[in-house]
Amino acid sequence: MKNIVILLLLVFPVMGFAESIKYRSDIKPKHYNDVWKKQYDSATRIDYDPEKDTFDFYIKESLYLVGFTLSRAQANDLIQAIDKYKEWNIKASNKGVTLEKEISQFQSSGTFWQVGNGDWSFGDGVNISTQFFSLNTKVHQLVIFFPKFVSKYNQYSSHRPDELYFSYSEALKLRDALKPEEVSKFMVKAKKQAEIDAEFN
Repeated sequence: MKNIVILLLLVFPVMGFAESIKYRSDIKPKHYNDVWKKQYDSATRIDYDPEKDTFDFYIKESLYLVGFTLSRAQANDLIQAIDKYKEWNIKASNKGVTLEKEISQFQSSGTFWQVGNGDWSFGDGVNISTQFFSLNTKVHQLVIFFPKFVSKYNQYSSHRPDELYFSYSEALKLRDALKPEEVSKFMVKAKKQAEIDAEFN
């Protein structure tokens, strides 16, 4: 069954994606540019497969479109990591301290990437790290670090995605989007919309 896109900045005109999808939320992590020495917004997207109960994350980089797949159990691990980030955020802000420390790791089911409009490459699942990173005593980010993605079919084809930096609000938006109850709400809306669309064929 075709994946149903559920959220996140669904505008990738240069990559050939649809320009707008209903029932989306905008989640805007950032990448860090070594030349500019500053962070900038990254376009991302999440697809949801209701039959498998899996999430496909897409992340737009300058030359690449990269992604990874999470099962429900793996998504729950990421939710737990974000919950711990929230606790640490409150504690660090109240104490007026800075911290740079790994929160936890979660496993993905698979990886994939594309250069420009070229063919997709597919890799096995990897361990992805979540870290707590303080910009100052009041601003603390959630950072997702990726290892190198290696193709299942060509050991010489690989890519290491850029880190993703989430503000407090964006991290919580990501957490909430992965919750089963939020996915269920979306599925109800999607079903109703499909019934409406079917009446106008």
